Amino acid sequence: MNEHSGCELIFIDFENDKAEVYRAPAGAGSWALMEVPGDRLVVGTFYDGAFMVFDLKKKEFVKVSKFPGESYIWNLAMGKDGRVYGGTYGGGKLGALDLNTYEVEDCGAPAPPNLYLRYVSALPGGRILCSFIQEKPITLIYDPVTKKFENVPKSIEGVTMGTSWNGLFLAGSSVYEGKTLERIDPPFPVPSAEEGKWSFDLRLTTNDAIFFRQGNTLYRWAKGDKDLSKLVSIDTRSGSYAAYTSKGWLVGLRGQDYFVVKPGDIDLKLRPIPAESGPRLTHFLRVDAKNRIWGGPTFGQTLFRLDPNTKEVINTGCVCDAGGEVYDVAFFDGKVYAVAYAGGDIVEYDPEKPWDQWNNVNPRVIADVGDRGYIRPIGGVRLGPDGKLYSGWMAKYGTYGGAIAITDPKTGETEVIENPLGEQAVSDVVTDGKFAYLGTSLSGNGLPNKKGEFPKFGIIDLSTKKPVFEKVFENVSQVRALAYDPISKRVALSVGGRIMLFDTKIRGFAKLGEETPALSCYSIGTLGDGKLYYGSENSVVALDITTGKAEQIAEAPSKVTNVAVGPDGTVYFSSDVDVWAIRKRN
Repeated sequence: MNEHSGCELIFIDFENDKAEVYRAPAGAGSWALMEVPGDRLVVGTFYDGAFMVFDLKKKEFVKVSKFPGESYIWNLAMGKDGRVYGGTYGGGKLGALDLNTYEVEDCGAPAPPNLYLRYVSALPGGRILCSFIQEKPITLIYDPVTKKFENVPKSIEGVTMGTSWNGLFLAGSSVYEGKTLERIDPPFPVPSAEEGKWSFDLRLTTNDAIFFRQGNTLYRWAKGDKDLSKLVSIDTRSGSYAAYTSKGWLVGLRGQDYFVVKPGDIDLKLRPIPAESGPRLTHFLRVDAKNRIWGGPTFGQTLFRLDPNTKEVINTGCVCDAGGEVYDVAFFDGKVYAVAYAGGDIVEYDPEKPWDQWNNVNPRVIADVGDRGYIRPIGGVRLGPDGKLYSGWMAKYGTYGGAIAITDPKTGETEVIENPLGEQAVSDVVTDGKFAYLGTSLSGNGLPNKKGEFPKFGIIDLSTKKPVFEKVFENVSQVRALAYDPISKRVALSVGGRIMLFDTKIRGFAKLGEETPALSCYSIGTLGDGKLYYGSENSVVALDITTGKAEQIAEAPSKVTNVAVGPDGTVYFSSDVDVWAIRKRN
């Protein structure tokens, strides 16, 4: 996936540690990849909802077929009519690609208001099992012959995905007869229940062999075998096996690394994908006390560090086991503290010590709020004057709400203030040590913007954890508390992009010039010296929080996405895939 240079299709020669990269003609990335007859691959893309066809003999993309109005194609399944089916977001539709004409048919969205048709699975006989989420989850069956959706039989209610195997349907740890979909006893050996729960590995299973996962152990059973074969027992730590080779090797992926597990291996040896990818967009930007620039890529669970003097760039591996992306960092006592989606992780990293993420040594997860229902840190993370980390979170998929997490970086102890201003996501939070100042968002994971409500700005008394001030803003979807200025004791806000100043002494709004440029970036820069630096489309703006006066200080070649300021006062910003420094004026 690459939002800037486009989707990349990578072929890894894992025996020789070499790779070939093919830039795709569409898509920022892909969740869906399937080999089809005719020595071809079908790739389903995001954010433009296209089916792409790659010719394996010619080693080139030969066709792009858009699914009008859709942005994601999640996964793929072959129907009885020989067409490739894919489910979409944001219309929750089923689409079919004709492999002869490459035309796409819109098969409809039978389960509104769900925005996701997240999984499609081929049933024996070629019908398509379709699992719709998030608002009113339901699973339906699509028949390519009648071109109609129908309810699933009671026997498979609750089953969201599976795979066909020699006329049977395998899902979870259950086996279903192919025509009736009635549950039956497995006609092959299965792992012992005494060793714990197990399930079919749907990615590895083929008509020739079935694979089973039981904890960290992987088993295989092939036709003619009397018993299961235990292949390996290794914790892949969010990595996944992608294939089983003719030599009995297992190959898989973890983040931007891949791995090969041979018979007898007892641990995982990660290898960086041996090819240079295109540059990624910057998701956030911060500067540490040593004037080093830190950031991370959009949709990347990694960090980069840029020395503005030497131009040296260091890109890290995954900072935690959970898939997702780092949203922001803060600094304390020479260490970097990152907040990350999708596990709700708060991660400590000491850049002066050796990297050992695999053993959770450095970086290491010191706290997580995912088990409390908060997974996306859209509010970023700031270091408060009390030496604690304040982060703002959005609730898990299918749920509206948010939280403030207050973490002691020394111990990892984390206090969570849930739904401080109601069931709305916390889009930003700053603090003076006595009060937390926050803004909220109507957005939700996998959900449309919340209806019937408006976002808020509010003040939370940190001694009682209760709100002492709330202000509702109509006709916008988000309010952000950008910075607390200890000099003027004002909070700078972004209300739907419009800058406002809140005076904490009088708990009212200060006058601001009507011509103040709107905010359109994610991270902003401030040193607590009365100045705020932010992006407004292609401009970098300096705002004096004390006087309310704004000034454009730089013009970028494209939209400014993030702004940060170093301890020496140098202002940095990201635009497209580049990071820029603004020269100081004499």
